[in-house]
Amino acid sequence: MSNDKKIKLSVDKLKPGIYVDLELTWAQHPFLFRRFTIKSTNDIKVIQELGLTHVTVYPARCKTNIPSEQAIRSNSEGDKDVMWQKKQDRIAEAAKYRSKRQKKAKEYLEHVRQVKNLTNDLKHSPANAIGSAREVATNMCEAFNGEGDVLINLVNLTDDGFTMHHHTLNVTVLTLSLAKSLSIKDMDLHWLCVGAILHDIGKAVVPAKITMKKEPLNISEQKLLNTHPSFGGSLSRKLDGVHEQASEIIEQHHEHIDGTGFPKKLKGDAISQLSRIVAITNMYDNLCNPSKAEHALTPKAAMAVLYAKYKGKLDTKIVQTFIKTMGVYPPGTIVSLSDDSIGLVTAVHSAALLQPQVLLYHPDIPKSEALHLDLKQHPDLSIKDVLIGKDCPDRVYQYLGITERTGYYYDQL
Repeated sequence: MSNDKKIKLSVDKLKPGIYVDLELTWAQHPFLFRRFTIKSTNDIKVIQELGLTHVTVYPARCKTNIPSEQAIRSNSEGDKDVMWQKKQDRIAEAAKYRSKRQKKAKEYLEHVRQVKNLTNDLKHSPANAIGSAREVATNMCEAFNGEGDVLINLVNLTDDGFTMHHHTLNVTVLTLSLAKSLSIKDMDLHWLCVGAILHDIGKAVVPAKITMKKEPLNISEQKLLNTHPSFGGSLSRKLDGVHEQASEIIEQHHEHIDGTGFPKKLKGDAISQLSRIVAITNMYDNLCNPSKAEHALTPKAAMAVLYAKYKGKLDTKIVQTFIKTMGVYPPGTIVSLSDDSIGLVTAVHSAALLQPQVLLYHPDIPKSEALHLDLKQHPDLSIKDVLIGKDCPDRVYQYLGITERTGYYYDQL
């Protein structure tokens, strides 16, 4: 804790505003956490009913003066059974969340499989590949083409299992989310999605020893890799059923509006709006999921790089919309809360960017029962700070299931 000075106080002297530590295990008390600020006389009655005579108090975190002489007793009847039931309800809610999260992870991996299959088909059966790409796009666009809210959810992935197909799906999901914020709909949205799915098809022409290389590329290797948008654009225009909007995305997703991109060093209006969108989401995922996992940026740091380092290169207005869409605390961000809890942002809500959904780390609570909070429903809790990897011990990573790679999937509300 930020201030570890503590004292022992008789339970008869407790009052609302005092910050206590019950020093009991998760199963021995009905409160959500063993450390908390007493909110009511009912809390005091429940503490007294636990059979405790004294509790540990942290004076620096108390919101009221600590009584030193006269005992303060509660006149309100506690309802320990009700509190136990609320706690069980919260455990059940967390279990429901974990089940839903596992379902979303399976859906994500199924879409990755589909992307992998259609990518392989491009070499042997291009017509089938384009048909599959449009089918996947149609299914995904349904969630983003309406008026309802769409949550962007975190999917934790291992470093060994992360492939360019995961990257493709990440870019597609992020692209559709950004497009929704930009009010892009109907066939424009469809071809934007197809372009995002196929944006890297030109890499099929580049030797795998270059596309799969973990170490930095030399100058000649980088030049060859930089040809993949041209190869992809040329390939897509030879395939029936690919609209020019999608071909432009494939060819232009590495162009910068100041003319410093590749392969054609296009400037300004020569780059389509849809291509500008994919340029941003592609860059973001590359920053979060680079070839070497140890070089990965946190989601919040990646946002900062997009805004600062690429100012004048990427479309500033679209970058600003992307930051707003993903929230101040994008999925995958590790945060500390106002009660000193540590959590992992798992989903963001466009209507409440400062109140994302958070999976909590708490040493008192078994990992299998980890709590998931929607901060919109807990106005007494707020995000205090963003933590980077070195700020978190390994046990936090293991508890929250944080791995080297980040995937993104959607959930329609």
